[in-house]
Amino acid sequence: MTSHDSVIITSPCSRSPVYQRLTKGLSFLCVRPWSGSFMKHTADEKAPKDGITPTFTERPSIRQSEDETKIIFSCRCVANPAPTVVWEFKGKKLREGARHQMKIVPDGACYHMVTMEVSRVSDADEGEYRAVASNKLGQGAATINLHFEGKTASDKPKIPDGKAPRFPKKPEIRQEGEKLVMECMLEANPEPEVTWFKGTEMVQEQGRISIYKKICGKDQFVVSVIIIKPEASDGGQWRCNAFNPFGDSNANIALNFEKGKAVPEGFAPTFLDKPSIIPNETGTMITMKVRCKAKPQPTVEWFKNGVKVEEAKRLVIKEHKVTSEMFEYSCIVKDPCGSDAGKYKCVAMNQFGEATANVNLNIEADPEPKGQAPVFVEKPTIKFEEKAGRVLMEAVVRADPQPTSRWTKDTKELDGSRVTATVTREKAECYRIRLELRKPQPTDGGVYKCNIKNEFGELNANLNLNIEVAPTIKRQPKVVSVINRKIIIECIVISSSKPACNWLKETTKVRLDSRHCLNINEEGEGRFLVQMEVLRAEKSDCGSYKMIAKNEKGETTSHSVLITESMLEEEVRHSHLLFTWG
Repeated sequence: MTSHDSVIITSPCSRSPVYQRLTKGLSFLCVRPWSGSFMKHTADEKAPKDGITPTFTERPSIRQSEDETKIIFSCRCVANPAPTVVWEFKGKKLREGARHQMKIVPDGACYHMVTMEVSRVSDADEGEYRAVASNKLGQGAATINLHFEGKTASDKPKIPDGKAPRFPKKPEIRQEGEKLVMECMLEANPEPEVTWFKGTEMVQEQGRISIYKKICGKDQFVVSVIIIKPEASDGGQWRCNAFNPFGDSNANIALNFEKGKAVPEGFAPTFLDKPSIIPNETGTMITMKVRCKAKPQPTVEWFKNGVKVEEAKRLVIKEHKVTSEMFEYSCIVKDPCGSDAGKYKCVAMNQFGEATANVNLNIEADPEPKGQAPVFVEKPTIKFEEKAGRVLMEAVVRADPQPTSRWTKDTKELDGSRVTATVTREKAECYRIRLELRKPQPTDGGVYKCNIKNEFGELNANLNLNIEVAPTIKRQPKVVSVINRKIIIECIVISSSKPACNWLKETTKVRLDSRHCLNINEEGEGRFLVQMEVLRAEKSDCGSYKMIAKNEKGETTSHSVLITESMLEEEVRHSHLLFTWG
């Protein structure tokens, strides 16, 4: 028997000549194993709060790919947090590349399957491989020796042909009269050696304790320990170890006794009859129901095609306690449709074991209606027709049946007085979606969205309309303020871009200086407030003024506005009155 830190990793029979011949080419090393229960079939797979040092829990295995072009090394590791793994060959680190593919696949709450594929194997690949798993708590390692048959040019790697032991179900504890039965399902090829342990002590058949192994199918076995008239001293951590030349595995059973009772009270779940499928009279609801006997009450999970069923608007899971040891569980499907059909499974579990009931739900779905959701045939376009004074935004789609269209600009509905939306059939299942915008203005620029849909689906076309036209005078120049000999003239210009503006006095351009200032401020999209300020105005500033606005599309000239001497005199009189009053 070989052990490391009280964790047993080989069998008492490992020194036998037969075992040594069968396991030639495979070796196993466990470094700093976790001191708790670390095999897959424990009562609780949740990782300890303080974490787990990486430990390889089963002997590494070698297998060949189906096309015989690769060999695959596999090791199962327990660790928390998840480890990083480095592979070594003859003491040197291997790098992932075309020939070496390395993976770490989660296999439970804190378990990981570590694999490496080697392609184009040659005799140079013969030797010792080592997988080293590390996390912040430490590291563990497993070694595998690859040997070749013969010593010829056609040497092939010696790949074991078999299956490592595996416990596919949670162990079961049950009471049969004065007997306590601990039972495990086991898969392996060839037939494994099975050893039971209580704590770290090997269990031998004697007196009240009997050990059984039963073949129940191809590569399938049932192994059990039976204790007659169990006592409180029989409580504790039991472990079933199964091994063959291809690996080993363990199933842990926590046998706890209530105070004053030699036999734990309870039994594993059992389904009493075949699951039933019950539709309601209107066909708007289907109930899948199972009846189960167990002590204590089990926890139940439903699965559909291997995926856990979560309660939702149309899926309801219910339970009903019939007696202290009998329960009904239901999975209810509301408004069932074809996609609800599938293989459903109800799994009931308690500390004594688990049971599974399978339900095949077949739903005859209504024939799917024929048709096609809209798809673009051509890229959406924008056309400017200056002579007609309009803009056309168009998209061509294929759809069946004919789609509808809904246009918006910057998420807002369009003004129906200036736009017309149409859907015109051009040929079989092809339609032209059009929006006509009449007398476009700079303010019409923006993002237009067209939602095109029919009963089979929808799509959206987004068109960015940028209208560039010569400036227009929205409000003619006007003297808006005469205060302290400061005169302000302003007008409003509409332009697709900020216009260049000049003011003329009579026919002479006003030079901008310390007394003459020009301000152009954008008040809204395409709307500009243009102001000219005349400071310390004098009689020489009186006269006719007009403004010229220009952009890349052209220019426009405003009407004239007058600054008169009376404006200055009135402002002076007003100032004088204010002064004398003060």
